[in-house]
Amino acid sequence: MIQAEFSDRLHQLLTLLQSPTLDVNNARQQLLQACLDTLHIQRVGLWRFTDEDLMCCEMLLDKDNGFSEEPLLIDRFSFPGYFAALDQRKIIRATDAFTNPATKELAGPFLKPQNIRSLLDVPIYQGDSLSGIICCEQTVVIKHWTDDEMTFVEAVAALYRSSFL
Repeated sequence: MIQAEFSDRLHQLLTLLQSPTLDVNNARQQLLQACLDTLHIQRVGLWRFTDEDLMCCEMLLDKDNGFSEEPLLIDRFSFPGYFAALDQRKIIRATDAFTNPATKELAGPFLKPQNIRSLLDVPIYQGDSLSGIICCEQTVVIKHWTDDEMTFVEAVAALYRSSFL
């Protein structure tokens, strides 16, 4: 069973998303903020596929620097192992993102410059197709992702899907 804190936060999100006055951009921010606050992490991003070989970060929330909509791109040709892991349609749970087989090729160009040590990438589906991910990031220190944290972000991804796709 998911922790009470996680369950309460999901209930709050569901209520918030049903508000007729909530705009789409603010709703997406609230979903990311919930991940940041509930998981006690440094950064969280919403990444969407622009096509099957390219993902763009549509929105990034950093605990210290706030929201950014500066487009970050990663492509299949530069990171084939990472995309192959995403193609498996499973959560990427990288406690040490520098050494995890799915994420280690991101280390030099992406992880080290941002000081990202741990990743939790949860898929977002549109029908049967992978349309994006919610990427939770811990900087400076390694984070051991719990099953409850994974379940929470899966539920946030499901709320995103049901609200925006």
